[in-house]
Formats: sequence, structure tokens, C-alpha cells
Amino acid sequence: MTTDAHRSRPLRFGLNAGLPRTGGQIRTFARTAEASGFDVLTYADHLVPMAPPFTSATAAAMATERLHVGTLVLNNDFRRPVDTAREAAGLALVSDGRFELGIGAGHMKSEYDAAGIPFDSGGVRVSRLVEAAEVIRSLLDGDPVDVAGRHYEIRADAGQLLPIPPRRVPLLIGGNGTRVLELAGRIADIVGLAGFGHNRDATEVRLSHFDDEGLDDRIAVVRRAAGDRFEHIELNALIQAVVVTDKPREAAEQLGAALGGVSPDRLLSSPFVLIGTHEQMAEQLTRRQQRFGVSYWTVFDELPGRPSAMPDIAEVIKLLR
Repeated sequence: MTTDAHRSRPLRFGLNAGLPRTGGQIRTFARTAEASGFDVLTYADHLVPMAPPFTSATAAAMATERLHVGTLVLNNDFRRPVDTAREAAGLALVSDGRFELGIGAGHMKSEYDAAGIPFDSGGVRVSRLVEAAEVIRSLLDGDPVDVAGRHYEIRADAGQLLPIPPRRVPLLIGGNGTRVLELAGRIADIVGLAGFGHNRDATEVRLSHFDDEGLDDRIAVVRRAAGDRFEHIELNALIQAVVVTDKPREAAEQLGAALGGVSPDRLLSSPFVLIGTHEQMAEQLTRRQQRFGVSYWTVFDELPGRPSAMPDIAEVIKLLR
């Protein structure tokens, strides 16, 4: 059940960027996102020719004044938890507290194979994430760490390994699986929901929780794990497609065909898709916050073969604010 605290949270909008940009391009892009009303500019973490997350987020933070920057999401297996915590602490310091750390278990087998990183089962990768996230949270909070786990062994006094940020670094844990969302419920400040999963090697997308009932189910997992702290958790959803049109069914048919035969009804009713006019999108997001309690919505910047959602969501932001 959605709480009043979630329904009344101020809306936040994030833009997830992937294209590699030069320093000047990053600065211009970040200022444009800030001027367009976005609250957070995030970077993904894939071993392909795309924007390196910490470097790009730092450049964006240095070019802006209000905009938060973050990772959505880091692949836990690409770094040791001390490395992740140290980079996060440094970025939080130089951005004056405008950094938000998002982390997940990783899923693209092709990236692991190309980099020579063992691709373990999903259960093992999630177990590593559980251990790492708890260590990272403790390190960023300035707490001592004494962990001798299955995957990591770390012993450090309070404040020994990294500078402690002056403000708490918000931790986002993103995923679709039950164990990841249970972890998020226990320790995350923000839970990232995407509405889908993958097969073991990420060669197939599975829209397992892409409709209203699916999102309800995933939020219920978080709520059970969170207990009394649930009302303090911010719920984030990653919008998979933004299509501005005054013919939504026709647009949904075209999008569904491009996605491999997803029915237009499923797309039109999905909380992870926005189809319609700017006014209709604003209404959809308002209804979704009241229904699910999601107050933080992230859309994609330009991707190969897909235009950026930034200009259209900028218009939606104007309507909502």
C-alpha cells in the first residue's frame, strides 16, 4: 500500500546519459539539463564505448550549481567496494553533496567476457552486491568495518580508508529481482525499479513486472523488507520509452512492433512508458504517484537509434511545476 508520505513527496526528474562527450560538451549538456528542470543527471556503467560514470558525473557537477549527479547504476562487479566508496566520497565532496550513488548486481555477460571478468550465476552476483552494499554504506557513513564474508574481507577503523562526506550520500539500489529489492528495502535511500529482467546472459529481455500489478508486486517486496523505514524510501522508476503523439494507440502499435511484438494495450497501461501529449504525460505521472508512490522518474538521453527524451520531459516538468 502506498503511504501518504510517498504521495506527497516532491516530484524529481532524472536524465540518464550514455553518450561519451568531451569536457566542453559535458558542461553544455549538464547546464542544459539543469536549465530544463531536471533534478538529477545520472550515468550508466557498461564496458562499451559510453560515458565513464564517475568521470562524467564529476565534470557535470563542476559545471552546474543545483543539479545532482549520480550513477544509475554501477555494476558492483567492476570495482571492489572500497574503490566504489572512495570514488563516491570524493565526488560527494567536490560536488558539495550533490552526488547520489546507484549500484546494482550487473547482468551483461558479454561485457564480463570481453573484460575477462568471471560471470557467475545471478545468485552469486547478488550475494556479492549484498556484501558490497553494506560495506559501502558503512564506509560512507564513517563507521568502522569488520567484514569477513564469502566475497569480501575488509577491516578498517572509522574514517580510515576515505574522507567522510559532510552529508549522507544517498544510496540507490536498482533491480527487478526479489533479493536485490529486499536489500534495497533494508538499506537503500532510493529504490530503482525498471519493470523487467533478463535471461542469464542478458541476450533476452523479460517484461516480468511491466504492468500495474507487476510494479505493485515489486514495491510490496521492498515494503516487506523495509518495515518501518519504508515511508522514508524514495521510489524511482526508469521510463523505458517516451513518445509524444496525439495518436497514442497508433504510436503504441509501432513501438510494440519495434520491441518484438509487445501489445499496444500493455504499453499504454505500463507505468514504465509515457505515450501521449505533454499534458497527458503530466496527468499520467500524477496518477502514478498517487497509485504507486513513485515520485522520482528517470528518462533516457539520446541512445543509438533513439532521440533524447530531455526536451519533451522538460515540457512535462513545466506543466507539473
